[in-house]
Amino acid sequence: MARGISSRYLRIMTIEELKTLVFYLDGLKYSFQMAELASQRLKATLDEIAQKHPNEYTENQITSCLLDAWVMVDVCHRVRELVQQTPGLRKKLPGIQVFLRGTEQVQNLRNYVQHFRSGIPDIPLQSNPLWGVLSWTSSNDKTTGYTIFSGNLVVGVSGASLPLDVHKFQFAPEIKLIAHGIEIDLCMIAEQLVEVKSCIVDWLGQLPNFSLVKGKTAVLSFSAVKLPAPPA
Repeated sequence: MARGISSRYLRIMTIEELKTLVFYLDGLKYSFQMAELASQRLKATLDEIAQKHPNEYTENQITSCLLDAWVMVDVCHRVRELVQQTPGLRKKLPGIQVFLRGTEQVQNLRNYVQHFRSGIPDIPLQSNPLWGVLSWTSSNDKTTGYTIFSGNLVVGVSGASLPLDVHKFQFAPEIKLIAHGIEIDLCMIAEQLVEVKSCIVDWLGQLPNFSLVKGKTAVLSFSAVKLPAPPA
């Protein structure tokens, strides 16, 4: 049996099986692209805020950072769901197992933010801000750490910043999101997504009668044309 492929997918797939597989792959493809874009935008905007600190950054920049941070959480959770359901993809592949173990906290964080409606009344007095705290260092200076403390300062709300390496006198080179007592490194999440994408691409290369073709997503245009009035 080819490594990483279930026996069912060593034969030619039916049309129904092919459509199902393609839909899972479409789900993964755009999830990976969304995560890459969100990660790039997040890093760039955090650098802008650091450069303009303490007076010139904007609320739009803050909102953009929180948006992209939580997009990465949501997308990573979606990838976790998809890789465990993709037909023919063995869940015991080392690359899949490393990804699932390394991103387990993402599932808890995503579930937390998805249950605001019923969960907010149950948040204890001592807690993080609702949307969490986001901490980072700029790309060219690790001696200064920054933290976005989202929301209003009320009794019992707190959040941690980045750890300081007292030997190098530098803050940890990561982008850390903490909410509901759950802490994740978004740089690590981005790397995990790249690694599991490579694992899936390798797996696809082993599928018989199946090839990957790079191309642009189709964009269709439609023009409204006013027809001449019918004769009286």
